[in-house]
Amino acid sequence: MAEKNVQTLERSLDILEALAQANEPLGVTEIGNRICLHKSTVHRILQTLCYRGYVEKEKENERYRIGIKIVELGMRFLNNLEIRKIAAPYLAELAKMLDEVVNLVLPDDGEVVYIDRTESSHVVSMQSKVGRRVPMHCTAVGKAILATLPEPEVLHILKTKGMIKNTPNTITSPEELLENLKEVRNNQIAVEIEENEVGIICIGTPVFDYSGRAIGAISVSGPASRIQEKGIGHIGQELKCIGQRISRNLGSNF
Repeated sequence: MAEKNVQTLERSLDILEALAQANEPLGVTEIGNRICLHKSTVHRILQTLCYRGYVEKEKENERYRIGIKIVELGMRFLNNLEIRKIAAPYLAELAKMLDEVVNLVLPDDGEVVYIDRTESSHVVSMQSKVGRRVPMHCTAVGKAILATLPEPEVLHILKTKGMIKNTPNTITSPEELLENLKEVRNNQIAVEIEENEVGIICIGTPVFDYSGRAIGAISVSGPASRIQEKGIGHIGQELKCIGQRISRNLGSNF
């Protein structure tokens, strides 16, 4: 009985992850095909998930999407994160100072996840949305964190996750990236010029905890022309200063 309950739980999580990864609501058959599960089983589990609010059903077309309960749980998790609470006023200060988008990320399983974002006065469409998961090799925040890790660990991440070429500027050679990380390691400022998104420049710096471990990173992002006009070096120094202040508030003497 216990084994059956565990199996049902795993299937429920598979369904939730399939819906979360989809860019649109999915039908029962589509969900079943994505997770290799018979549609009758998918339908049965969906009924429970809908009843509990974790999934919502579109009445007009029999398709399903993530429910408000998932959003509620996610926001409770974010609100309980100490780093997010501590960093929030500093992100606001930096966004006001530079009038550009400021992000906070955490590393997770060889990638980075955006957990907070402070907007600028400009309307800019970028991929760095809260909750989004992105690779490390082509993002300033990712490279800022990678630069703090031992080379064997960096190579393991690159081998495991791959080095997808998002734009013509994306670095896809481990050797080239390792060389790039040497400079980042020296000054704690990572610069990504249209490596993740065409037309966007991002500058990142790590955030350290009491043990000297990089537990996250912050970044400033904006259109390439505007970031270059304001000065990559100037933005990098202001960003690094804020990152150090956040780190000190987390107990770091690094």
